[in-house]
Amino acid sequence: MVFFKGSYYETTALFEPPEDGTRGFRGVRGRAIANPEAVLEHSVAVGDRLDQMAQNYYANPRDWRRMADCNAEVMFPEDMVYGPDGHPDKPEVAAEKIGTTQLVPRRREVR
Repeated sequence: MVFFKGSYYETTALFEPPEDGTRGFRGVRGRAIANPEAVLEHSVAVGDRLDQMAQNYYANPRDWRRMADCNAEVMFPEDMVYGPDGHPDKPEVAAEKIGTTQLVPRRREVR
């Protein structure tokens, strides 16, 4: 698997081969999820997207991962703003989670 220089996953560790000499899984481990402290709550509104929320709170749409890390109980980041139930006539359209609360951490941890 190839990650470009500067990629968010560039420093993700590879799986180590088992000690018994068998072939192990050839891939990368899941990235470690940070545990940022939430400082704000965001109420999901119509049309919210993670990149737009990151632009609003952090002035950088690429920082949406900070919010995803803070809401770790959500398996897939897009599930923070969209639910499993879609439009009855258009099953490919996911329902927005209007009014649910998502946690927003600081942009960077304070040391």
